[in-house]
Amino acid sequence: MHNIHRRNFLKAAGAATAGLVTANIALNAYASSVAPKPQVGKSVIGLIAPKMDVVRVGFIGVGERGFSHVEQFCHLQGVELKAICDTHQAVVDRAVDHIVKQNRPTPAVYTGNDLSYRDLLSRDDIDIVIISTPWEWHAPMAIETMESGKHAFVEVPMALTVEECWQVVDTAERTQKNCMMMENVNYGREELMVLNMVRQGVFGELLHGEAAYIHELRWQMKEIDHKTGSWRTYWHTKRNGNLYPTHGLGPVSQYMNINRGDRFDYLTSMSSPALGRALYAKRFPPIMNVISSSISMGISIPV
Repeated sequence: MHNIHRRNFLKAAGAATAGLVTANIALNAYASSVAPKPQVGKSVIGLIAPKMDVVRVGFIGVGERGFSHVEQFCHLQGVELKAICDTHQAVVDRAVDHIVKQNRPTPAVYTGNDLSYRDLLSRDDIDIVIISTPWEWHAPMAIETMESGKHAFVEVPMALTVEECWQVVDTAERTQKNCMMMENVNYGREELMVLNMVRQGVFGELLHGEAAYIHELRWQMKEIDHKTGSWRTYWHTKRNGNLYPTHGLGPVSQYMNINRGDRFDYLTSMSSPALGRALYAKRFPPIMNVISSSISMGISIPV
């Protein structure tokens, strides 16, 4: 396993024609036909960065979720809020005003266009970057953050494709920088309580787990111009499935030590029509206009 490039192995396993071919069969077939390739870098599993007396922070995206991170960091000792970046001036002004009201120095501001964040990344007085932007920017910004010598902390989801996931992994291994997907549900009070109980053996040996993510977010469809719904609604027209699977799966994965001994071998995905969402959209003409625009661009609607 150590001599076989992971991405090629994954592709080989995924290309198997039989639906129930095991990982071992795919591995043997791959190993016998393809010469092994070297790893692109050292694994970052267990990577511990050198201790920092003061953590200097930059924020890319200070809208709905990003502003909450600004608020939280203002309450932490040992951090400096060095810079913020956003394309929407109103949320930039709100973040700066809040930081100043907390008796902290005024941060540098980067705005004006979609690539203004690169000016933030070019600074040499930032240690970590909090990325809270629309989803399509997550992987590219995380990669550029690590390339600039900084640790990346990214909102869910980390990436939108398997290839992007590998690009993030390869960059982290090559730069030896931490890149964390901030799956907040992993760190809820109840989830951490159960994790503590699991590690103390309260439940014995876990053999089966179930998880779900139930969150009413249809109201976001009415956020047409700004806020989360202004861009997230489009993803519901492009993808048919659970857009936030790690909210349910993350805590259970920790309980069962996934990637700490065991790992996921395969995934089965099932879905049903988004009837509730479609009916909700029909009640609000502006939402239907957005969906109509999506259809005109050739995007399929799961209804």
